[in-house]
Amino acid sequence: MKLHTVIVSYNRLELTKQVIFSYLETVTLPFSLIVVDNGSDEETRDWLLNDYDYGLSLLNENKFPGYACNRGWERAPEDALLLHRADNDFAFREGWCEQVIAAFKNPNLGQLGLRTNEEEAAASWNCGGCCVIRRELWDKGLRYDERPWGEYPIGHSEDSYFSPAVVEMGYRWTRVKRPALISLASGDWSDSYYQRSYGIRGIKPRPDDPTAQGLILSE
Repeated sequence: MKLHTVIVSYNRLELTKQVIFSYLETVTLPFSLIVVDNGSDEETRDWLLNDYDYGLSLLNENKFPGYACNRGWERAPEDALLLHRADNDFAFREGWCEQVIAAFKNPNLGQLGLRTNEEEAAASWNCGGCCVIRRELWDKGLRYDERPWGEYPIGHSEDSYFSPAVVEMGYRWTRVKRPALISLASGDWSDSYYQRSYGIRGIKPRPDDPTAQGLILSE
């Protein structure tokens, strides 16, 4: 069972390095790997061009994760039966591939989220961005919505539509039972990166909790 992995990167070079290195240290399936960079700063792009040895696609501007992942999955080799999206702020734990193998023994499983229910408690209708799908769903036409984040309803992203699309195709989705990833970023509202990310999606912090754990939707 071969895995085709797309790491979506945007700035934060040190996090991107940790994701790539942890992936290469823990992946136990036959794999192909591509980083699709969403118009990052010069430092990030220089490192990817000169010090990174696998597949690479450099976008000229930030087209957001849905567009970037689709472009990476388009380059999957024909023998890849699983398509994997990884974001550049989650490193990999030992044993994550074994959870993927076990989960996809269920022929009706179309999408596996790589964060647990507890880790993704705020999103009950989709499994989140870090996930694996069956290649056959892609071959049947499954794609991420490619709109920029600012064009979605408040609080939504490409993930909001992807898991429901899996269900509409007659498959089910679920999440790993044990932690498979390590968060590399705080997600706090005080972090300028997340201020921009949440702001684009119309999200703001609760007055009594200024971290990402207490987010509310703008009115």
